[in-house]
Formats: sequence, structure tokens, C-alpha cells
Amino acid sequence: MSQGSHVLPESPAIDLAVLAAEVEELEDYIVKGEVYRTLRVATPSGVQQVQMSGGDLLTRIFRLEGEGEELPVEQRSRAKDLALQARTTAYSLRTRFHDLLTREIKARIDSLNWFLDDVAGDPKRARAEYPYEIRNRQRIAVMVDELAEDFAPELKGQLKRVDDRIRLIVQSASFVWDSRLEPIFPREHFWYLYVSP
Repeated sequence: MSQGSHVLPESPAIDLAVLAAEVEELEDYIVKGEVYRTLRVATPSGVQQVQMSGGDLLTRIFRLEGEGEELPVEQRSRAKDLALQARTTAYSLRTRFHDLLTREIKARIDSLNWFLDDVAGDPKRARAEYPYEIRNRQRIAVMVDELAEDFAPELKGQLKRVDDRIRLIVQSASFVWDSRLEPIFPREHFWYLYVSP
């Protein structure tokens, strides 16, 4: 594990259990327009309380697809089925889903700005909290990929300012999360996971 990492990989079995619960809720989640929804999910390690969001759903799909060939055949097949169901539902309610993603990106940009404000001048705290807080930036990345041309220029500008602020306080480092996640999150696309305050 990367030293000081707060972010441990979920086992594929847990990701699949949570993703299945999120896919089951997805249509109602989109129609009701809640950015976040709390779910209780039975997983192989017990019942977990999960904060569902479009960004969380897309991240779980991204992780499972990234693990692809490493998964046993039945898990790989289940992951493909769930990803297809999620994409079908999201596509059928595309405008509403993209609105939710846009609202979530705004909320996560705000969270990153608050973190950067809070740790200004406190390098020890910044280093300790960075691996956990930078999850917001990673979730924004998968949502931006999903939004594609629907990613608003105003939000693009806000995200660039956050990235500039991050770059001001960091230096090159080894992967900040558990090293088992490194192959799924390449440096070229996820540069902020390879730096530390």
C-alpha cells in the first residue's frame, strides 16, 4: 500500500454488489433529481452504507472495466451486464442524468476548493488528507468523460482553476492510493494521483 494512503481498493465482489444496487436505483435516482442518495447494500463483507451518485456509479464501472481481464469470467460477465444496464438507463434519461452530473461536478469542485482553502499553510494536514480528498477530482474526471460535449465551458474554467491550485501545492510523488489501483488509473489521465502536497 502507498504510504499514508486513505484509499483502499474495493474488492470486485463489493464493487459488483454496490453497482448492482445502484443500477437498480438508477432510474428513480435520475427522475427524482437527487445528486446524492444513501443506499444500504448487502455485500460479501456485510451491509454497507453507500453514498450513491452519478460519479460513484461511473467510477465503479470504470474500476471494474479497468480490472477486466483480471476478473474471473462470471464477475467479468456480471460487470459487463451491469455497465450495459446503467448506460441504457442513463441514455434513456440522458438530459436529466447529465444535469445531475453537472450539479455533482459543481459540488465536488466546491469540496476541492474548501479542502485547498483549509490546508493552505498546513503541509502536514494537506499530505494526510490529500489521498482521500482527491477522490473528488477522480470522480469529476469520469463524469467529464461521460458528459463529453455537454461539459459546460463555465465548469471547464472552474475545473482548470482548481487544477492550477492543486499544482501550486504539490510535488511529484508515487501513486497516492493503494498501489493495486495504479494500473487502473494511468498517470497521463490521472496526474493528480501521482503528486503529493
